[in-house]
This record gives sequence, structure tokens and C-alpha cells, in this order.
Amino acid sequence: MKLIRLATQETVSLEDGFLWSDEFDWKPRAQTQEYAVDGSLIVQGGTKLAGRQITLTAADGQGWIKRRDLRTVLDWSALHEQFTLQFEYPHDGRSFNVIFNHEAGAIEAKPVKEHPTVSEDDYYAVTLRFTEKNNDD
Repeated sequence: MKLIRLATQETVSLEDGFLWSDEFDWKPRAQTQEYAVDGSLIVQGGTKLAGRQITLTAADGQGWIKRRDLRTVLDWSALHEQFTLQFEYPHDGRSFNVIFNHEAGAIEAKPVKEHPTVSEDDYYAVTLRFTEKNNDD
């Protein structure tokens, strides 16, 4: 899996061990129901065009990222830009146009080893939160 910064085409590789924890929480239809003064039901609905949440969590012993790459991703999260999240599994090559979901706490990270890091190669267990956008937004 990789994250691509669209503005520069820079890429950060992400381990395949991340779990898309809310993959099936997305509901593509929006609907509201309310009652009119006369008691009749008013239903309004439509198809969502974007806004799917993509939360990547570190599974046990997997989904780690090196400190140097984490610093890059953290810097990117501060930008008002869109990115491509590209899956690279043998069975799944989907890609998503995303932004960082700051409302939900875009990035959480903690060292895999419970001590201060000594190298840019030290690993962190990370949760990354994105929101899918339309390509033309």
C-alpha cells in the first residue's frame, strides 16, 4: 500500500499489514425521515458522492511505519491537499482520492518498542484516518 501526494507525486510506502477497520461501515445512501403536520411520512434520500471514512489501523505485529516515513506523513497531513491511497494487495488494487480526516484525529502513533527512538528506522504502530473525496473536488 502507498500514499501518493498528488501535488508532487512523492510516495510513502505503507506496510500491507494495515487493517481498514471501517471498510464496511460506509452507507452509500443518505436518508431523512420526518412527519408532516398531517402525520404523513416524508422521506428524502440520495446517493452520497464522497465522504467515505478510511481508517487504517495497525493489526497485531503489523501495520508499522518507520519514523522517517511517519514524519513525512505527519508533514503532509498539515497540508490542504489531496492524496491517493493505493492498495497493492494481490487481490485488491483499488485506489482512493483522500484527504486527512482531522476531525477524527488524522494520525495516532506510538513507538513499537516502549522506549525513546534512537533511529529514523525505528518503527511506530500507527492509525491513519482519511476521508474519500471526489476526483473533481
